[in-house]
Amino acid sequence: MKDSRRLTLEEKIGQLFVVGFQGYEPDSETRAVLDVFRPGGFILLQRNIESFDQIYDLTSRLREMFPIPPLLAIDHEGGRVDRLKHIFAPIPSMPELAGAGMAQLRLGARIIAAELEATGFNVNFGPVLDLRLPGSIVSERCLASTPGEVARLAGAFLEELSKKNIVPAPKHFPGLGGATVDPHFTLPRIDRNKRQLLQEDSVPFVSLFPQADMIMMSHAHYPGLGDEKPIPASLSSRVIEGFLRKKLGYKGLVVTDDMTMGAVTTVGLIPDLFLRAFEAGNDLLLFSQTTPLLEQAFKTILLAARSSATLRKRVDESVERILALKGRLEFRPLRYRTHLRARITRQIEKLRRTVEPAPAQVHSAQR
Repeated sequence: MKDSRRLTLEEKIGQLFVVGFQGYEPDSETRAVLDVFRPGGFILLQRNIESFDQIYDLTSRLREMFPIPPLLAIDHEGGRVDRLKHIFAPIPSMPELAGAGMAQLRLGARIIAAELEATGFNVNFGPVLDLRLPGSIVSERCLASTPGEVARLAGAFLEELSKKNIVPAPKHFPGLGGATVDPHFTLPRIDRNKRQLLQEDSVPFVSLFPQADMIMMSHAHYPGLGDEKPIPASLSSRVIEGFLRKKLGYKGLVVTDDMTMGAVTTVGLIPDLFLRAFEAGNDLLLFSQTTPLLEQAFKTILLAARSSATLRKRVDESVERILALKGRLEFRPLRYRTHLRARITRQIEKLRRTVEPAPAQVHSAQR
């Protein structure tokens, strides 16, 4: 892994981006955009996944695309957010696994980790650490309603992923359990006061800081943390630098949720928005589409960093955290992948027979 001190400013800023694209591989137009800023990571979604061999070949090619190997991320938690169900078999949701007991939750987590290892991923944007609160938009994805129980269950999930060298990114800090509208379409306002956010919503995250190399921010507005004007937490220095970093003492990587979601685009999807997100304290900027806007965002941050020693220092701090994490990710090509796929599928089918469906919950957001 390159030393951050030997990277150009352009290379450093490229490391701040985690990007997605359409199709089963980047087309020539997408590749041209990617070659400009060489992103630090990729997020793959259902639209990128066709078959077992195809997705492994894709992650292998992406891994070798640039001199600094990228983070290869996916949202994969079972239930409604199961990106690999067409390759293996559908996995029960987190609440269903939790309802069946710790042994079944751990087995589900081991299966998810094995799926990710077998398909070439090294980052999982999950699990959800949000509390299951009344009317919550994410209820059917929440492990439990109490902070201690969420931390206990999620801690086991994180342990199983880490055994396979998969980096988990618990979400959505400081907690999306109070949201009653979908951040994919609009900005939720969460009227939890500071005491509730400190002593309840954020507790699972704080409990798991030692296991969480990365945390994903929420796209919701939290007036209780000092932002009177509507602004997503992912764009708020009060929430990231003030609350997460200084108040709670988190030292790991911070990643935005997808910057194309309605909760953010209502603020205005312009290149300056990425600079604003970085200045707020995020290390990684997640954008699920590769478009010319990304190239403009890269150039906007680059121009700002060239003219600000303070911003360059922030870039260095983030890149050092990113490269330190990448340095711990060792890719080991798997032998007998076809047999592994069959074994994972059998394990899922066995797991499903032992897990009783959880009571129906309200519909939730997909990330």
